[in-house]
Amino acid sequence: MEPKHFDTIVIGSGVAGLSFLHYYKKAQEAIGFSKTDASQNKKLSIALFAKSDISNTNTSWAQGGIAAVDTSSVPNADSFEAHISDTMIAGGHTNNEFIVRKVVEQGPSLMQELVKMGMPFDSNSHEQIDLAQEGGHSQARIWHVKDYTGKALQQTLENNTNAEPAVYLQEHVFVLGIKKISDHLFEVDTYHLKTKICTTYTTHFVVLATGGVGQLYAQTTNTNVATGDGIYLAHSLGARIQDLSFIQFHPTGLYSKNASIYLITEALRGAGAVLRNHAGENFMPRYDKRGSLAPRDIVSRAIVTEMQNENTPHLYLDASGIDSFILDSHFPSIKASVKELAGIDIATDYIPIVPTQHYSCGGIEVNEFGESTVAQLYAIGECARTGLHGANRLASNSLLEGLAFAKFAADQIVDACMQQNLTTEPRQNQADTQNKYAVLKLDRTAIQNIVSKYAGVVKTTEGLLEGRLAIVDLIKNAAVLDIFNIEDYETSCMANTALLLFDNAIMQTKNVGVYYNTSIA
Repeated sequence: MEPKHFDTIVIGSGVAGLSFLHYYKKAQEAIGFSKTDASQNKKLSIALFAKSDISNTNTSWAQGGIAAVDTSSVPNADSFEAHISDTMIAGGHTNNEFIVRKVVEQGPSLMQELVKMGMPFDSNSHEQIDLAQEGGHSQARIWHVKDYTGKALQQTLENNTNAEPAVYLQEHVFVLGIKKISDHLFEVDTYHLKTKICTTYTTHFVVLATGGVGQLYAQTTNTNVATGDGIYLAHSLGARIQDLSFIQFHPTGLYSKNASIYLITEALRGAGAVLRNHAGENFMPRYDKRGSLAPRDIVSRAIVTEMQNENTPHLYLDASGIDSFILDSHFPSIKASVKELAGIDIATDYIPIVPTQHYSCGGIEVNEFGESTVAQLYAIGECARTGLHGANRLASNSLLEGLAFAKFAADQIVDACMQQNLTTEPRQNQADTQNKYAVLKLDRTAIQNIVSKYAGVVKTTEGLLEGRLAIVDLIKNAAVLDIFNIEDYETSCMANTALLLFDNAIMQTKNVGVYYNTSIA
């Protein structure tokens, strides 16, 4: 019989969600936990729901790597203080320095844990980790696997999860809503995308690891499941949402008219690639002394300015100066993909690029353990606003954050389970769950175009107000559907999350990091 109650339910199967499973198990092993209210020892129960197949995550698409100081390298010019400083500078010193230090100092042990799991990090001829350098980093500290680190990380974590049969893992499950029914108990309503069956579960702890909001934009580097569901669910529960308008645009998305944009990793610039305008000029030194390796917010705005000056829809990335051996050994996926998608040989030709929505630096406000303002509701990974990134994420700090807060949250939750005698009575499955949720008939493309037009790299207060009003009008004029439809329900959630983004953007009073409003400048 299918279980309907779990001590913890995790929503999302990227780096944060799968890492949480690992550290949840390790935390129990570390303290020899057994439930005091049971007649025999047993592990805490845990379920993970993935909205698509388990591998369809933003983690899988990450190219560059994981930022972490390598304390084993001798000699080593890098240090925790240097990584902390780079992170604070990139974030416009709006970061929470306590969180920055806590995450950065956790980095080496997290990397060693991945190595134990079998993560195949690249090594150099001296059999040391081959560390790369990216924009905003003063030192080479990016642990990577060629140019498909995320894919390797996802597979490593999945292999680790498959070896743990105690996890109740369900793919293609959309979480419709979460309700707190007592101080220590949540109801989680789900809809199975293939069977069309609704199921209600109960749990003491909910961990949102649902990723970002990329699909709110017309063009994004995010996977198709990144529709901001976790932020919508948390807000519906009364959790505080903070800095949602701090959207990072990746400077080098491969220029295309398609909705999904292929990402050209920042590591290519770290290896020597240079941004050029249509005149062939290496223009970035005019904007920042770090040139093409300046932080992403600076580079994106510079590219937009050059595009406006030249009245062109894209600029170029020139990798022709990089040794062909480096391109073949470090960037095989990018070389092959750009050739396939655009017919361009990156060894000889300029790559057409454009800034593209990439990452949400804000989200569900959480404390140092990942707990939101709603007790026992946690958020980890991109859906969370931890304070690490501040107003702009330093390259490759996101995978590090997902790993670190998975551990922080798992340790905290297991400890809470040990301290509390949490019991619950079985509740009946609610077959009519979907009837509790109103579904509006909304045009998803219209929402994406509005958000892209008014909440892009460069904003105006007038435009933000106009964009918000346009979303409000869409919602107000939308028809309520008589029959439940999951695609339209997801779009309804997206519209409400878009409103949260506009509301936060309108409230900003200064330009910092990725937030740039010409009405304030």
